[in-house]
Amino acid sequence: MKVRIGDAEIDFDRMTARTGDTVRNLTRQPLDILRSLISANGEIVTKDQLVETVWNGRIITDATLSTAIKEARRAVGDNGSAQHLIETVHGVGFRLAAPTKRPEVKSGSHVALPCVVVLPFRNTSPDVDAQFVCDGLTDDIIAELSRFRDLRVLSRTTSDVISAAQLDPAEILDRYDAHFVIEGSLRLTPTRLRVSVQLTASDTSAIVVTEQFDREATAESLFDLQEQIARICVGRLAGPHGPVALAAAESARTQTEETSWDMYRLVSDFRRFYRTYDTALHAELRDAFPGALERTPGSSSGWAAYAVLLLEEFRYHVNEREGVDSLGAATQAAQNAVQADNRNAFAQVALAMCSLFAMDVARFDQAANRALALNPGNSDVLSEIGHCYAFLGREEDAIRLLDEAMEISPEHPGWYHFAKTWRYARLGMYDAALLEVQMVPTPGFYWYHAHLVWLFSAVGQSGQAKAEAAILREVFPGFEAAVMQELALWEANADLKDSALAHWRKAGLVIPDEAGGW
Repeated sequence: MKVRIGDAEIDFDRMTARTGDTVRNLTRQPLDILRSLISANGEIVTKDQLVETVWNGRIITDATLSTAIKEARRAVGDNGSAQHLIETVHGVGFRLAAPTKRPEVKSGSHVALPCVVVLPFRNTSPDVDAQFVCDGLTDDIIAELSRFRDLRVLSRTTSDVISAAQLDPAEILDRYDAHFVIEGSLRLTPTRLRVSVQLTASDTSAIVVTEQFDREATAESLFDLQEQIARICVGRLAGPHGPVALAAAESARTQTEETSWDMYRLVSDFRRFYRTYDTALHAELRDAFPGALERTPGSSSGWAAYAVLLLEEFRYHVNEREGVDSLGAATQAAQNAVQADNRNAFAQVALAMCSLFAMDVARFDQAANRALALNPGNSDVLSEIGHCYAFLGREEDAIRLLDEAMEISPEHPGWYHFAKTWRYARLGMYDAALLEVQMVPTPGFYWYHAHLVWLFSAVGQSGQAKAEAAILREVFPGFEAAVMQELALWEANADLKDSALAHWRKAGLVIPDEAGGW
């Protein structure tokens, strides 16, 4: 994203400030300060807010804050005496005194991130005092949206101005460059809370999707319900597989200009790979990301996507290259993602997954906890951490997170069901386990077929088990030779490992024992 402040053009992707022919490299703290001031749209940003957003709530000295503010001012050609652009509000914080402007781009191109505005929710309750619930829900949705680092979210102040002016979606797009509008209504009775939400595309004024929530409500549960509805609503609308991301990705793919869409297009295509596991797309993206990251080294989402592409090569043998340390490269990319933006939840997820496969559980826990704290409404965050918990034998936590991920993302890959499949198998309920793993079939994914071999054999359907074993060998010819190494991650699930091995062998798979014998 590029923004002009005064005479300076700030490039948040490249982490630079350009004034005329002079280019200054910036560090993360002054950049995040500028980002916070821009997002506030002329409103005051308190010192506490800067400490929370820039330093993640860590205790810092006044000298540290002063140094970072000085660097931010220097980046835009301002200073502490003149304060033409960044104004100090004594005893409170700072505000951007000059309007910001994005550099002009050619007709038909867009800025790198989709922008969303949440209009104040309407109260349709008989009780006018229920307006406070509408206000709270609006604020909660804005807060949850702001957790997604690949979106721009207009402030509550701006949404109030838009609502008061009764602007239509086309006018909102023209004045505020907001590509999507979220609005809705709320009806509260003494026993129930009903919320309706709709997402509108600003360029066409067409409703993209609607959501409705109907919950039992009491005075004691109201705030928890409000928070829960906001999280699920935002996860469905703005999550990595929701309509905002999908529409923005489609727009990115139609661009022919070499614009700031380049990295966004790659990240969007990565999410398409994540849904489809298209091996040709994986190879294309794995080759494309290094060059793009060299041009935009500050892209946290880009580094995180590249890390997961490399991890898939290691853990699922997707386009595996002989002699390449894909896990080491994935770990380095994940570390780069966190360094670029340690508030990017999926960057923390990428680091957590790499740490788990490197058998570093302490580092996994640190990154996983950070990811869940940063964005508990992102289905990819919940599902990946939940899946990792399943490997670690943390069954209850795994199923809880995966259930939440499925509620947010009703369309999901089949491996979301592995944790419950394992629970049923652990209890000897193999028929239930077989039904669970087949809820969302994933043909072509070798672990899906490996589970079918195991469970068909366990329920006595030997013919089906042998047929699936033939498919498994076709999908992954090296499964029998490699599986013992892969099962090293099942150390906390020794009972499942023993069951799977026994039934794989019963179905005719030739698997060596841990000592290398047959």
